[in-house]
Amino acid sequence: MNEITAQVMPNIEVHQCLFGYQDGHRLLASSLRLPEEATSTLLLLSDLASGISMTANQSYWTGVPLSSAKSYALMRTWLAPEMSRPGCVWTHILIISFSDIARFPDLSILMEYTSRPISHSNFEKYSLSIFLPPSQGQSPIKQNETTFDSSNALQVIESIYSDQNTGKILAPLGVFDRAIFAVWSQQWPQLRRSFSFRTATSSNDKLSCTIPFNLIIELEGRQNKSSNDIDSIEEWEHICINDLVTPYGTDLRRFLWRYGSDVQLGCKRFKFLTNLYLQTRSINLSRGGFYKILKNILNELPSPEDGKVLKGDIVGQNKYSLLPLADPIDLLAFYLNNSFASKLPALSSSIFEAIGHNWPNRSEEIISIAEVAAKGNTKLGSKLLELLVPLINASTFFSSTLNRPNLQDKLLTSAPFLLDSDDLIKVPYTELLQYINYIPNNAYTLIDQILYRLLESNDSNLAEEMVQRFPNSTVSVVMERIELYFDGNKTSIPKAWVKAISKHPSIILKGGFIEHSRTTSALSYTASMLGYAQPIVLQAGPLLWANGLESANDDIKGPERQSFLIFILEIALYKPTPGCEPLFEMAFFSVYKDLKYSNLNWEITSQLRQYLPDLGFFSNWDNCRRLKEGIVDAYVKHTLSIQSFKQLTKNQHLYKDLVEITQASKAGRKFLNTLT
Repeated sequence: MNEITAQVMPNIEVHQCLFGYQDGHRLLASSLRLPEEATSTLLLLSDLASGISMTANQSYWTGVPLSSAKSYALMRTWLAPEMSRPGCVWTHILIISFSDIARFPDLSILMEYTSRPISHSNFEKYSLSIFLPPSQGQSPIKQNETTFDSSNALQVIESIYSDQNTGKILAPLGVFDRAIFAVWSQQWPQLRRSFSFRTATSSNDKLSCTIPFNLIIELEGRQNKSSNDIDSIEEWEHICINDLVTPYGTDLRRFLWRYGSDVQLGCKRFKFLTNLYLQTRSINLSRGGFYKILKNILNELPSPEDGKVLKGDIVGQNKYSLLPLADPIDLLAFYLNNSFASKLPALSSSIFEAIGHNWPNRSEEIISIAEVAAKGNTKLGSKLLELLVPLINASTFFSSTLNRPNLQDKLLTSAPFLLDSDDLIKVPYTELLQYINYIPNNAYTLIDQILYRLLESNDSNLAEEMVQRFPNSTVSVVMERIELYFDGNKTSIPKAWVKAISKHPSIILKGGFIEHSRTTSALSYTASMLGYAQPIVLQAGPLLWANGLESANDDIKGPERQSFLIFILEIALYKPTPGCEPLFEMAFFSVYKDLKYSNLNWEITSQLRQYLPDLGFFSNWDNCRRLKEGIVDAYVKHTLSIQSFKQLTKNQHLYKDLVEITQASKAGRKFLNTLT
């Protein structure tokens, strides 16, 4: 200790009092006024212990706490043969406040301040306090002052702390005094304050039976020996002895003083704390060893208030901890796997910071812990799951949480974006349907990404579920797939999904998909998907198809082209509207030729005839005539483009027929007159 520190610290005030004979055994002098309860206790204990014999030069010690005075009394008793009455004694008592008792690394220093009265009349010095300088209280034990025998110290330790402790040693007077003071000095302050002992009793001493001394020395009989040889003792006893004989104390003493500070039942916990010291000397405790230590602590200290400092340090709450730093992942696993861990202090924020630091190398271990958290419903578990969300990569989510349905469910509930994974298609159908419910309706980008992945599955139930849950998005993604297919990209058209969206024709017709189609093949496929000239398609009108043709590359061939041309001709004839002219221009001549040369089967022809004008019983057989009449009616009656009319066919004879039909009516002649 430096001089500055010594000057700041106050002196240690030790009060004293003297008991002896003066018209009876009583208090003769005192440096302080004690509570009545404390005075009564001292009066009783300062008298001669019954049944013992000693010489005038011998003495014995008694130490007891005085709770009412918040002090500790250390008593030394001598015979007083100079007194007229036999059995008289002098007892000099040092009274140290509980707050100062921790300031003595070596309590045996107090032995030097006890003294037997020289005469039976001059007691003035016992009425004065003893002031010890801080350096006196703080001076460390010196090697040459350690005069006790190690085997004696072992017996004291066994008698107080072992599982078979008796609290009693048979020995001659004075043999164990130094060993007792050494063991007392080793104790942490709270234990020191509660520790009680007497170094001289007999089997007839009723007082020692009624007062709960932690240790007594019984003078009768032969001295008992330690149950263990000093060279073959238990490890916890060995390290205690080693600490006692080390001049400056050891890490063990610092450990005991820190963690004994708030434990209850101090003597019963001494062995536990010493063994705990031994168990925690490893810099890195293995998970199994660490868990064993935690369980042992909770088993030994079940009350939340018992050993709070120890419990706080073991879980890494204090920078002044004397314990090895716990592995944060192991600690987190312990808390989540053991409900009784709630008796430990709450984990600090540093534990959660460690999740991110350890994620790259210990992700599988952390995920395993998170699965446990997902099964429960604790704040700690919820916090862990919350921290995992930004750490887990969506691309590896399902593979990293394989066979962990609870974890998958919990994470997807809060982070549905994790569904955007290549492994999504491998998820069992029942689980997948559950996960889909976690997707917000307005998460359009995520919905599209998930749909792109799910299109790889041709599962009709899945397609139906998605189109019911996200109709607009599902139709949009499937229609885009159709466009890509006919535009030459190496994609497939999932039949189950096409069937599912075909049940929602209004979304297809109103979604702009037809108008922005890139190929006539795609337009034709869409028409077939809608069932061609169905009522809802006819009511939607021809303009969306006409607009689609303007931007579409005409690539359709074969039978599909014939079906498509008949379809667009039908919807144009059903509701002729300015702007639908491209449909007539594309379809008329080709369909006319197929009719003329009987290239259409009976079913298709019958369907087309529904949209052609009625020419009467004797003329209705002429489908070509009816088609020409229908085309003329459409252009004339609905004032379609005369320029488009001219482009209906390059066949002069057919065009002449159309003109003649047009000239047959006043409205037709007027229509032709607009031709410039």
